[in-house]
Amino acid sequence: MNENNGESDVVVAKQSDQEVKVQPVLDDPDADKRSGIKEVAQNEEVIAIEKEKAEAKKSEDKPVAKPSFFVKKSSRHIILMDVLTSKDDGRIVSVSRSGLGINFEQDFPFMLHTELRFEFSLPNYEDMSTYRQRSSVYRREAQQVIVDRLQLRNFLVVWHLKDWSLTDDNGSKIELRFDDNGSMSEDSLALVYALSPTLLDVVMTIYEKDVLLT
Repeated sequence: MNENNGESDVVVAKQSDQEVKVQPVLDDPDADKRSGIKEVAQNEEVIAIEKEKAEAKKSEDKPVAKPSFFVKKSSRHIILMDVLTSKDDGRIVSVSRSGLGINFEQDFPFMLHTELRFEFSLPNYEDMSTYRQRSSVYRREAQQVIVDRLQLRNFLVVWHLKDWSLTDDNGSKIELRFDDNGSMSEDSLALVYALSPTLLDVVMTIYEKDVLLT
């Protein structure tokens, strides 16, 4: 914590060789959730989707997957998205998770429907503890340390977004590149942060909800 001529506290979060100054959050009613303090954790959206899948596959003879209590470095979490854009200027008008039962071609024939795929690795407890520590800020008026949700999200992007299906203007897939330590390269990170905020916010919100049960 720094104090200089009455200015707000500033905490420096360091990941690899980069330092990021994080401003304190004045009001964060969900601080306990992001700090890792939970009494109950449940993702109702995923439960509903899995229920529909189970009902559709009742006739199939498929073994039930065993519980997965440990996080493997090789594990991947796939998020599929439905995006509607204007046929006139290409701007995004709708972003939603796939599998919600919407027939875009039938219900929105006047829009261009695109399916996107995002692939993430999974953080384990040690990873999340590190991210929460490095994205923590001291809230002076409440005399407590909270986790800045935007800085925490940045750590998840840098270290866990591994692939996507986005293409350039010529229709070629844009490849994400990574440094030797596993973090996303600065060039690729610049591309990620150039995305539509609506698209990236929805994708990351779904990822956090699926993985962290927030």
